[in-house]
Amino acid sequence: MKVALGTVQFGLQYGISNKNGVPTDEQLLEIFSTCESNGINTFDTAVAYGNAEERISNFLPKNAEIISKFPKTESKSDLETIILNSISRLKRDNLYGFMAHNGDFLIENPQLWEVLVKLKQENKIQKIGYSLYTTEQLEQLLEFNLVPDIIQIPYSLLDRKFEPYFAELKQKNVEIHCRSVFLQGLYFLNPEKLPEKLVPLNSELKRLQTICQSNQVKISDVALNFAYSNTYIDKIVIGIENKTQLEENINSIKNWDKNDSIFDEIKLITVNNKELLNPANW
Repeated sequence: MKVALGTVQFGLQYGISNKNGVPTDEQLLEIFSTCESNGINTFDTAVAYGNAEERISNFLPKNAEIISKFPKTESKSDLETIILNSISRLKRDNLYGFMAHNGDFLIENPQLWEVLVKLKQENKIQKIGYSLYTTEQLEQLLEFNLVPDIIQIPYSLLDRKFEPYFAELKQKNVEIHCRSVFLQGLYFLNPEKLPEKLVPLNSELKRLQTICQSNQVKISDVALNFAYSNTYIDKIVIGIENKTQLEENINSIKNWDKNDSIFDEIKLITVNNKELLNPANW
């Protein structure tokens, strides 16, 4: 199962379409049990996700591959403390991955990379890298020769800006994780009732939803399987609020009929206001 469970919803109320709030401990137990029974053992978290690290530490399976991310920090000693505290909160001896929560943190202070390399050499972290928002970030970090073991990028039906870099990243043995396959729920919203800032996306969303309707498929199934079917992508990070949503995503992948021609139709949609595909601009 090429799915990684995102945990931001477990520490914060997050997402433009989140109406249920933060799950209870009972709900978390159901979620993690469902993960275990379906072969999902990669969990994406971050220091910035409220108390998500503490909460999930009580439910993680023994074979869990945990990836966390550090916030902006100025000094190498502070960063090492942040990472070691994160490992401690997660009740682990080491983590599968640790990343800069934003590539800008390393662009502004490339020496922080030395801390990640050091902790990797000490077997506190297996893979190091960064989470990106723009292709310019990736180009600059690679120019600095900060070649990651793992990256996380936004990738979805209308946001495919990182596609041209996939082959090069794989040549460098980079593990590619993608997030925002549903664009934080934007794809599910009524185009006629968008928040004011997102109104310029009205026509593109209408076109996307019309294509799905004419092909008699749910937009959620199309969005998830579009990313899942990309052979360059190693993990799709999905955020869920309860067990039912997780089971829906699992069934969507298992029941996809491999009719990928709809993807070609969607790729013809031109987004004029590309900056609105970044939730930071909402």
